[in-house]
Amino acid sequence: MLSFTLIFLLAYAVYGATSNSGYYLYESEKNTTSPELSVIGNSPDYQNGKTVWLWEFETSTTNLTWINISVSGASENSVLKVINIDGNFWSHPELGDALNTDTNCADRIKKEGDYVWVSIDCQVGSTHTMVLENGNGNFISLSHPDPALRDGGTVRAETYESALLEVNSTFNKTHQSKLWQISIEVDGNHTEKNPLVVVNYVNEEIISVELFEIDAVTEMLWSMAALIGCFMILLVPAFLIYFISQNSTKNERKELEIALEQDKIT
Repeated sequence: MLSFTLIFLLAYAVYGATSNSGYYLYESEKNTTSPELSVIGNSPDYQNGKTVWLWEFETSTTNLTWINISVSGASENSVLKVINIDGNFWSHPELGDALNTDTNCADRIKKEGDYVWVSIDCQVGSTHTMVLENGNGNFISLSHPDPALRDGGTVRAETYESALLEVNSTFNKTHQSKLWQISIEVDGNHTEKNPLVVVNYVNEEIISVELFEIDAVTEMLWSMAALIGCFMILLVPAFLIYFISQNSTKNERKELEIALEQDKIT
């Protein structure tokens, strides 16, 4: 009886703590766009011992998160340069690699009373470069390293309306600039080459905001399973020892009775 009382008390405590947690979960939806690249000037252009290809494209600046570029068919050891005109962005060769857990793009720290993002592993600026060692490569970048700006997150608020305001304030951002340039540069005359460049960028939008809740019934079942498991771990070895000792005592008594019977006979 005491065990079931503990289980119900635990379930009620969980329910009371989570029925109105004050935390709201928001989810976002990704919209991926492949913009058309416009060639700038006479491209490819061979001057001063170098061949240069030059393109430009535009992105939507509303909740812009990822800007990814893939290159194939360029010359070995070409240099890819990505420029955001009048804007900054963040990049690292291992960004977006789910198997790599060592990359820390940036940290949020408090500086002179305000929170700012400081680069740790990522390169940040308006211009980023990447060497295409075999003529191919994937360039991955972020408009901002704050994880709250992509893939959803959590806010704390007293009411649903205030949660919506907090989510909009946290999530909805406008990137500084929509204009981008891409160049590929390599030593020597390689005007016969025609590199294939593909750009994908991601904009996100909020699709739901919900109060975080835990199912009390499910929690009660888990609590019951945990409590029963604890009792089993504690009681089963004790009962085994008890039954073994009882069996040993019974055998000793039987042997003693046999010995006494033999003494009476003799």
